[in-house]
Amino acid sequence: IVIFQEEIRSFFYRIGSSFNIEHLKKIRHQQNAQKQVDSILKACSNLSNSNTGALLVITDQQELKTYADTGEIIDAALSSSLIENIFFKNTPLHDGAIIIKNGRIWSAACILPISKRTDLPKQYGLRHRAALGLTEKTDAIAIVVSEETGRISVAQGDSIHTVTTNELEHKYLAPVYGIS
Repeated sequence: IVIFQEEIRSFFYRIGSSFNIEHLKKIRHQQNAQKQVDSILKACSNLSNSNTGALLVITDQQELKTYADTGEIIDAALSSSLIENIFFKNTPLHDGAIIIKNGRIWSAACILPISKRTDLPKQYGLRHRAALGLTEKTDAIAIVVSEETGRISVAQGDSIHTVTTNELEHKYLAPVYGIS
């Protein structure tokens, strides 16, 4: 050890300088974000397949406390099972929206403002109009699963579009969760 002391020190220095803790934090954040996106996608897909209506709101920068306070504060870990259970018909929290904040289900059974637009297609029901009503006023995105058709729609800003789960993931959720 004494003879190779300088080489050992140099070896450990090279390992230490290439070990970047910020890089590891970024990888961990990406993994957690992807897990949350996967939970939302799985829940939306399952709800769509069973024609179970749902309205999920994902916050961005603006505070949605006013809307969260209209429902039940949950502050629970985000999981597909919990989302599906909340929207299961005849459960106490199935009416209204859930609000997802910082990767957690913040509140459920929330009442959202209804869009006043008169140019929306007839097939858009109250969930779609509530999703649009909120996104017209905030920077949040809202995901709607239609009870009648099982189609998934996303409202952002003043527009609403029917999407596939692939579009939902890559066009809407990945940017919100910072996944590249």
